[in-house]
Amino acid sequence: MLPTLVNSMAYDLEKYRDKREKVLGVKKRGLSFGVLATLVSTAIVLGIGLLVIPKSIAYFQARNYEDAIIKMMDDSPWPAKIISETGSLKGVRNVMAGDNHKRIIVTFDKRETDVKRLSLFLQNKGVEAVLLNQVSHGQRLDF
Repeated sequence: MLPTLVNSMAYDLEKYRDKREKVLGVKKRGLSFGVLATLVSTAIVLGIGLLVIPKSIAYFQARNYEDAIIKMMDDSPWPAKIISETGSLKGVRNVMAGDNHKRIIVTFDKRETDVKRLSLFLQNKGVEAVLLNQVSHGQRLDF
């Protein structure tokens, strides 16, 4: 008759793992799949974020801006005084002189002012001007 072991403990694989791996020559190399996948996905998300976030911020900052391209009726250059006074109007963000100062591009916030107010201002200053085009600020920048 064979003796039976009543209080025998099960063999614990984790307890002697390091010794077993050392004897068998198992070496841990590189990164695990989880760490590698995390690094790659983080790089992809950050890369896409760096491309998308600046354009989104720029859009939200300039979404209410319009550009009016205005030219003098007699095709003469714009006086510098009128250009600077136009820039000081409420809602006007920028005034740029175009080719040979014959056209100006007025960037304004459409919530605060509009083309009618700009034309009234120019009429009050005695300037005869014609509106060539009115476009969204973002649309003009895309050209």
